[in-house]
Amino acid sequence: MSRFNIVLVIFVTMLEIAPRLALASPNDTEINEYLQSELQHITTLSERSDVAGTRLYISASPVINSAIIWQADGKQRYPATAQVLHVMDQPVIAAEKRLKALAELARPWRAEKADASGAELFYCYRTQQIICALLNVEQLAAVLSVSPDELNQQLTLADTEVPNRTWVVAALAILGISVSGVLFWRRQQPAKASQTLSRETGFRLGDLTIYPKQLRALRQDLAIDLTDRDVKLLRHFASHPCEVITKQELYDAAWGREFMPNSRALEQHIITLRKKLDPEKKLPPVIETVHGQGYRFSPPA
Repeated sequence: MSRFNIVLVIFVTMLEIAPRLALASPNDTEINEYLQSELQHITTLSERSDVAGTRLYISASPVINSAIIWQADGKQRYPATAQVLHVMDQPVIAAEKRLKALAELARPWRAEKADASGAELFYCYRTQQIICALLNVEQLAAVLSVSPDELNQQLTLADTEVPNRTWVVAALAILGISVSGVLFWRRQQPAKASQTLSRETGFRLGDLTIYPKQLRALRQDLAIDLTDRDVKLLRHFASHPCEVITKQELYDAAWGREFMPNSRALEQHIITLRKKLDPEKKLPPVIETVHGQGYRFSPPA
C-alpha cells in the first residue's frame, strides 16, 4: 500500500472518530491514574473507619484540599455527619448538592472548575463508593509537569462543545500531511540506537532492554535516558515478574532511607518513568498500577 493510501485511510478513520477525540485529552489517562490512586487510598482509609488517618492523609496531600465520600446506598461515609466538621471539610460540604450532581455524570470520573478562576477543581470518582475532592490545580500541575491551564483543559474538556466540523477537517488534513512526512522520515532512518547500546550486556523487561552502566534503555528504535533510580526500580520489577510490589518495597529498592513518610515521590517518579518508556503512548504498559496495593510488571505472553 502506498503512503498516500495509508494517509487516506488514517484521514477517513480520524474523521469518523473526531467527535470523541475532541472530547478527550491526550494525557487524561495519566492524570486520572494519579488522581484515582490518591482517592482510592483515601477511600481505603475511610473504609477502615480510620478518621484520623484519612484526615491526616488529606491534610498532607499537596493536591487534595478536601474530600467527601458516599457509600453505594448514598449514605455519607466521610466526613461523618455526627462529627464536628473540620475547617478542611467545609468547602465540599458547602458544595454537596453540586458534587452529587457532578458524581451522577462520572463514568467513572468527572471534573469541573470550582470557580471561574480555575485555581481549584472539583473531581469525582465513582467505584463501589463515590469520592469527590477539591483539587489544588497549581500543585497538581507541578506534580504532573504540565501548566495549570493545560491541566484545566485536559480535565474539563469533556464539558466543552465539540469543535465545528470545518476546524476538525482542517486539523485532520494537517494530521494527514504530518503522518505522511513521518512515514517517509522513518523509512529513511537507520536503527542507530541499537548499534550504540548493544556493546553492553543489559537486562530485559518485556520489550525493554536496560543498560545500567550507560543509564540508558532501548525499546524498539527508541533510545531512552535513565537515572540511577530508574534503573533500580526497573531491576526490581525485572526480578519480580508478575508479582504485586508494594510501594514500601519500591521505596526500599530505589530510595533506601531517603524518603519521608506519606511521601508521593514514588508515584511522581513512576509517572515520569512511564513518559520516558512510552512518550507517544502507543506501546503496552511496562509498569501496571494495582490500585491500593502497588505496582506490577507483567511479561507479555
